[in-house]
Amino acid sequence: MNIQNTSKKTYKPLLILSMFVVLVISTTTAFFTSSSESDDNIFKSGDLEIDVIQDNVFNVQEWSPGSEHTLEFSMLNNGTLNEYVKGYLGGSWDNESLDPTVIKISKLERRVNNEWLVIESGAREIGDEFYLSDDGTMYSLIELGSGSKEDFRITVKLVETIGDEYQNEIFVANLHLAARQSIEGADWPSIY
Repeated sequence: MNIQNTSKKTYKPLLILSMFVVLVISTTTAFFTSSSESDDNIFKSGDLEIDVIQDNVFNVQEWSPGSEHTLEFSMLNNGTLNEYVKGYLGGSWDNESLDPTVIKISKLERRVNNEWLVIESGAREIGDEFYLSDDGTMYSLIELGSGSKEDFRITVKLVETIGDEYQNEIFVANLHLAARQSIEGADWPSIY
């Protein structure tokens, strides 16, 4: 038997198999490829901003028991998103021992077509919330569009039953407003 002849026969199939593998690998990696990316797409979020506009700031002198005064103000949406608005009239006496609940909110009004419509009358307390709505409650909210404003009036009354300790005392009142986006599920700010 010839050993040299047998080894040539063994190497020949291995050599053919190796060339086949090299050919398969080189043909599968020879395809062209490409990739691309779009220009930047910009998404800017909107904002909510509510402002109180009060043309005439009150400085009532000699406020007497049982008398009423009306504060006028506007709610202005300076944001880019539509919003619902709520608020409250807060305040305190310079003498902190005096009771702020002797001041009542007797009427809430809203200007519609240049006429004042009563949306709620009764005795609200200082700090009670009201809503920009047809009835002052959260059940008929009015959407305030971007750039829109609503005019409101609040009538406050010093109750008739106060005592002498309220003479020559000063009460400072401030209107506080809060806005939330006018979409389902949006929450009111927790502090305002």
